[in-house]
Amino acid sequence: MAEAAKAPERPVERMVYEAGAGRKTALSLAFLILLPFYASLPAMLARRLVHGLWFDTIGLIIFSALFTGLMGLLGVQLYLALRSRVELGETAVRITLPQGGRGAGATPMLHFFNKEIPYDKIAAVETREVLFGNAMAPVLLRATRLALKDGEHIRLGNVNEDNVDSALPFPEIGAKIAQRAGVDVVDAGTVRRSIEKPVLKFFGRKTPTESSPPLSDAEKVEINSRHSRAMKYLVAGMAALVVAGIAIDVFTAPRTSFAIIGGSAPSGKR
Repeated sequence: MAEAAKAPERPVERMVYEAGAGRKTALSLAFLILLPFYASLPAMLARRLVHGLWFDTIGLIIFSALFTGLMGLLGVQLYLALRSRVELGETAVRITLPQGGRGAGATPMLHFFNKEIPYDKIAAVETREVLFGNAMAPVLLRATRLALKDGEHIRLGNVNEDNVDSALPFPEIGAKIAQRAGVDVVDAGTVRRSIEKPVLKFFGRKTPTESSPPLSDAEKVEINSRHSRAMKYLVAGMAALVVAGIAIDVFTAPRTSFAIIGGSAPSGKR
């Protein structure tokens, strides 16, 4: 009796991980709406300084600094949302993600890696918890990367395990790649990233992940608690700065402010 023919293998489903149209549209609109207001700040500051309103400008300077940070963060998030993409094909994975590291210049988070990697070139998928930040605001993130057979490492990304990005869930992406490549997902535990030859104890190149010392469970609990406290202090401090800046601008403006800029002072201040 003839041997039954084997059923054809089911083709591997193509999967794409990237930010959705809703996120891209929302970030784009937010950036474009705020951009005219941000662009007008230098003219507002210059006008006040030209008229000698030095003390009145303190509140506007504080607001401008906070606005600059917001626009920078929004711009980076928009750029990452527009470019970041992982496509799992039948025989290879195409990765378009920020890599950083040496040769990335002054903006490592904006230095992208765009390459197709065949599954048979992947030796393993590595994941580990990594401590980022300094003593004041530490945070534990789950890092995932690909280890290639030629010794190269391709970084997928980091996520907070309590708040994983649904568009780019890097641990899930790593597991899918490992499944298609027929390799293991290696959990390397928890490590602490330190800085080599630090400048002022804060700036410098971080040590390689392989050279970073491990962390104990007790240290992890203490770090999470410290991070929560740091975030509360940061939010409270920023709120206090905004309130202080507005209060200074409103309650300490002399009547000459209205006379010079507005043409005449309000009736209550004459």
